[in-house]
Amino acid sequence: MGSSVTPPLFFISYVHDSGEDDQHVHRFYRDLNHDVLMFAGRRSTETAGFCDVSFQLGQRWSPELIRNLSTTQVFIPVLSPAYFRSEACGKEWAIFSSRLHRGGRPDSADSSIIPLLWVPMTVPEIAQPYQYKDAAFGAEYERAKLRALIREERRRDDYNAFVQQLAQRVVDLSETEPVAEAPERPGFDDVRSAFTVVPEPRRPAGTTATTSPTRRQARDSADRPILNANLTEDLR
Repeated sequence: MGSSVTPPLFFISYVHDSGEDDQHVHRFYRDLNHDVLMFAGRRSTETAGFCDVSFQLGQRWSPELIRNLSTTQVFIPVLSPAYFRSEACGKEWAIFSSRLHRGGRPDSADSSIIPLLWVPMTVPEIAQPYQYKDAAFGAEYERAKLRALIREERRRDDYNAFVQQLAQRVVDLSETEPVAEAPERPGFDDVRSAFTVVPEPRRPAGTTATTSPTRRQARDSADRPILNANLTEDLR
């Protein structure tokens, strides 16, 4: 499906809190957008990425969000414990991941998903196959994570270097590993969150367990958008 709107080079996925952290993420988006434009050789008045800064609690996805998620080249989830409890964030992850698998990209080429750690945390299994640790992002990011880099004045130089390195990565990936546009534009209720855990059915006493799916099979299943009209609305 073609589009007259220039696709974004990156899409930032994060949990809104309508507070101070929202402001920090918005600043990060503006700074990354600036540096991506610079490395891509575009005018500073253009927009290189997408971050849904206007999202309000209880809202469903906007057509603009869906369009950008379906066409962006790099998906940047900002990971926090709350991120993996957000149905909307899980659906955003599922849509982009399904674009990679639809194009036949092997796991080793799934670098178009760049998870960033907002705070120190244990990364859930679904995000572990992706490279969320990178020495190129700097020792301070590895030690303190993104939220601290943004908030603390003494880490400003480390933050600026981090953003510049990430911007270069976004431009390089967009040019060397383009991701095909999604052929459809799903609605909020049409997609199952990649973070949804489907419990195994209870077995009658005396029966044997069936073979559990492999980690790869489980992740592939979660990555594919699945039609489900009964999903509840996410309070993000």
